[in-house]
Parts: sequence; C-alpha cells; structure tokens
Amino acid sequence: MSVLTFRRAVDCLGCKKSPIMPLKKGKKKKKGGAKKKVNKAEKAKEKLEKACELMTSQTDLYQNFLDRMDRWIVANKHKAVELFKRFDRNGDGVLTYDEFKSGMLDLDAPCNALELHVLAKRLDKDKNETIDYVEFSKGLSFCTDEEETDGTEKHPPLEITKEVLEECPSCKLGLWKPYAEKYPKYVYIYLKFVTFDNLRSYPGHFSVIVHSHLTVFGLLEIIKERTDLGTTKLRIFSDKSRDASCLLLPDKTLEQCGIQGGTRSKPEETVLYYDYSTEFHDCPLLMSDHYFMS
Repeated sequence: MSVLTFRRAVDCLGCKKSPIMPLKKGKKKKKGGAKKKVNKAEKAKEKLEKACELMTSQTDLYQNFLDRMDRWIVANKHKAVELFKRFDRNGDGVLTYDEFKSGMLDLDAPCNALELHVLAKRLDKDKNETIDYVEFSKGLSFCTDEEETDGTEKHPPLEITKEVLEECPSCKLGLWKPYAEKYPKYVYIYLKFVTFDNLRSYPGHFSVIVHSHLTVFGLLEIIKERTDLGTTKLRIFSDKSRDASCLLLPDKTLEQCGIQGGTRSKPEETVLYYDYSTEFHDCPLLMSDHYFMS
C-alpha cells in the first residue's frame, strides 16, 4: 500500500490524528519513605526544648537565673500560692505547665517565655509535666544529686585522654580552657580586717561566696579588688591572733586549709581575717625634718 492510499483510508475513518500514539510515561517513584508531617505546635515545642538545653548547658547563665528566681520566689511566695489555688480546680495542689506559666505572668515574674519553661522543668521533679505549687513556696532547691556527692563515694578509675584544643580563628593556635571542677563545693566567707575587728560597720569587712577549690592566692586577689589596697604584702589568717600557725599559705586551696565547703544552697560558713603592712617605712618626704628645725 502506498502512502497516499494509507492517508485516504485514515481520512475515511474520520481520524485526524496519527494512529501511532505516544506511550504514556510512568511516574517515577521517590526513593525513601514519606516524611512524617509535623504541625506548627510540635515544631514550636521542639524549638523550645532545644533552647532550654542550650540555656541549661551554660552553667553561669543558668545558675544566675536560678539565684534570681529563688530570691523572687521567697519574696512573693504567699501571693503566688494564693493565685495558684485559683488555677487548681481539682484542689490537689498540682498545676500543669500552662497554668503555672499563666500564673507567673499574672504575678509579673522577672523572666521571659524561655526562662519560664526552664523554671517549670526545674520544678517538675517527677518529669510528668505537672508542678506541685505547695513545694514551690519553699523556693528553689539547688541541691542536686551531683552536688550531694560526698567524698566517700568511689570514683571511676582515671583514664588517660588527650585534650583537644579549639583553634583560634585568627592564628589557628590551640585555645587552652581552664580546668572546671565537675562537682564544686561552696564556701561562704566573711572576711574581716583584723585591725578593726571590733567595728561592725567597717567598710573593709565583707562577705563572698567562693568554691572550696579556690586557692588562698585567689582569695587575696578578691580582697585587693574589693578594698583597693595599694600593697602586695597581704596575708590571710584563720584566727585574729595572727599567729604563724594560723597563716594560710597562698599556694594552698581552701579545701587543703580545712574548709571543705557545702552545697550551693547551704555553703559552709567561716570567718577569715586579713592584714597587710606598708612597703615603705622610711619615706624621705615624711621623715624629713629640715623645715621643722629651729
């Protein structure tokens, strides 16, 4: 059959398209399973939890926040408990996270949404997303299992590891980080200038909270910073008699000097005395009597 004859046969059948139809291409299957859809609420909760982990990992920031909130809770505990009772519909002394946060916002608590969630998780001892607001009136408890570890507990054997230093972005040299005590003990020290020991309101008397692994030299630096003394001959004694047996050596830690320390909420309290001597005894200007002679 010629081409012309074939075209006429197609026209007679009323077909305007070519009888040869293109094959339909099958859809390619995507590799891997379908991703689980996450709604906005779950995304927001996941983002909030990550922010909480980041905040609690920064020890100084986290402890300062706990200190601030502990002082606020102690000052406003009666008002807070009365308000929380209104949210407690069941009367069992338990609130949900949302009820607790709403009450704290009504009380104008000095914290943002992230800090409120961190505080709620801190107060949730059972990890069941409920808060006992009766215990809340006692303030925050800083005493954790790690802080209560006593010296009698057996420590794991030492392992030799190589320290990996973080590189400086400019010079590429390793940046050394100071040693951080894993389970620090706290000491409340009342430092008194021994010469004016009998005076209560002397400005040279002050108190400070430090770690028990702080050296006496570090305590001397704190005294210089607080009192602005212009001398390097500064000494610390455990007794106001200033005997040689009471002298604390600068290279010793407070723990080595017999001050063991306690927890952050209940630090060991002690009184230490400091004294200093002037470095110049024969100043030519003060000792000159040329103009006073007759």
